[in-house]
Amino acid sequence: MTTIISKVSEIDLKIKALQEKKKHLEERNLHGLAKVIKKLNADSLPTNILIGSLLETVEAFQQKKDSIKNWQTKGKGFLEADKKNNNSSNRRRNSTHTFRKSQQNTESAAEAHEKDL
Repeated sequence: MTTIISKVSEIDLKIKALQEKKKHLEERNLHGLAKVIKKLNADSLPTNILIGSLLETVEAFQQKKDSIKNWQTKGKGFLEADKKNNNSSNRRRNSTHTFRKSQQNTESAAEAHEKDL
């Protein structure tokens, strides 16, 4: 009997963990969509226009219209360009950080050298 209870408890814990993971993934997905909307400046559109365009997009997708292929190509291009921009800005940030760090090391070395004199 206790084995059954412990197995039920174990299953309950697994269910809760999966529910938390699902919630986290949904939040991450929603955050990603919000970032895309912001990058496209779509957040400046009136809400009813944005909702209407999304409704038409969903309908077109469900009806497998030809326009979807064009949207898919544009979306892929946007995501690839955005990824390249993020990578290059990360490289710039890292190189700036490296430069600042080496500059600090040089300044520290110069100060130490002055103290020795």
